[in-house]
This record gives sequence, structure tokens and C-alpha cells, in this order.
Amino acid sequence: MTGLLVSVRDTREAAAALRGGADVIDIKEPLHGSLGAATPACWRNVVRLVDQRLPVSVALGELADSLLTDRLAELPAGIFFAKLGLAGCVRQPDWEARWEQAIASLPAAVRPVAVVYADEQRAEAPAAQRIVALAAELGCQAVLVDTFDKRAGSLLEHWTEQRLLGHLDEVAQAGMLTVLAGSLEAELLPRLPLDRVDLLAVRGAVCRGDRTTAVDPRRVSQLAQQLARLSPADLPCSLLSQ
Repeated sequence: MTGLLVSVRDTREAAAALRGGADVIDIKEPLHGSLGAATPACWRNVVRLVDQRLPVSVALGELADSLLTDRLAELPAGIFFAKLGLAGCVRQPDWEARWEQAIASLPAAVRPVAVVYADEQRAEAPAAQRIVALAAELGCQAVLVDTFDKRAGSLLEHWTEQRLLGHLDEVAQAGMLTVLAGSLEAELLPRLPLDRVDLLAVRGAVCRGDRTTAVDPRRVSQLAQQLARLSPADLPCSLLSQ
């Protein structure tokens, strides 16, 4: 079945996500954008709190961020996934080489996650097909589809069902996990092809207000239960076999 990834900004929210039944704890700072990086101290504190009970993911920001090298150097032990965005890369002719170098800089135990922005023109990001192809070559474990501009609507307002299905098939055929995000509220779940999705990644859907407010364990629990009802019960979460 589809697993639930919940993005948290600190240990209090991580504890709420754990109580609510999340399958993956992701660390990011929502005030800094779609893939806003939290501080290394925050990473360490959340890893310590989770204590290997669940996989922990971190958002590293964008490849073009000036602090990326420092962040890569300060990743603590205990990180399972690391996400790195490619916003602005259409203006950087050497982005492929720089992405390869960043992935090579990750600790051996950290699984890289490629990020496709459904609103790629707003993000000035490379096309999805090119990212997927290169992600497979570079050994990425998963491909996340997200939205760069959270004010511009959900994933389903940018991609048609046909395009989404084609993308999911392409990622799965390349042997990578499929991850969906992009302002996906609970009412949108029935419209998603969950039989082809390994992880659903959320933040705003489980917050008490907008995505900058605190994660609510009751909302996490409600979404996890809804996901369990809608996901094919006979398909285990692929993450467990990695």
C-alpha cells in the first residue's frame, strides 16, 4: 500500500507525525520554500527523536543554493532519504554535472531523491523526462513530483491524469520509488492512482491551518487511515523492501 511521508520542521512536529502513524518523517522548513532546508541542528534532533523507528528524510533545498555544499557536509548519520530540487537549472548549462557531483557527495547510506516540479516553467526547472532519465543513471532511489509555487494550485491542477500515469510508469520501469506531493489535500486522494504510488508526501494536509502552522497528530492519523482505505491492501509499501 501507499506509505505516508509527513514533512516536519522540528522535534515537536516529528513527535506528532509519529503519534499519527506516518511511515516516513521528512524534515524541512516550509518558510523557505517547497524544499526549504532546516538547520543541521534540527536534523540531528529529529534523527535522535525518531531513533530508527522510521526512515528519516531531509530536504536539502535547491541545487543552485549557495549553502548546499555546507549542508551536504553536515548531514548526520541516520538519514535515509535526501531530496534536492533543480529549480533555476534551465539557466545553468552545467546543472547535470553539478547534480551528479552533489549526489556523489552524499554519505553512502543516504538514498538520493530526484525532484520533478509539476510547475516546471514557474520553477525554471528541467523537464520531467530528462530528470527521470538522469536520476536513474545517477542511482537515485526515488523520484518526487512536487509543486514549486504553493500559491499556484495542487499537482492535479498542473498535470493531467494521463501525464501523471505516464510519469509514474516511467519511474517504476526505471526501478525507482514513486513519490507524489504538491498540495495534495485529503479530498484529492480518491483522484490519485495510488496503486502506482509508493509514498504520498504531505505537509499542509496535516497542519492545523496552512502549511506554515503546526502538524496535528489527529490530521496525520485521519489521512493515514484514509490512505489505507484507498490503497490496494494486497500491495505492501515498497519502501519496506528497500
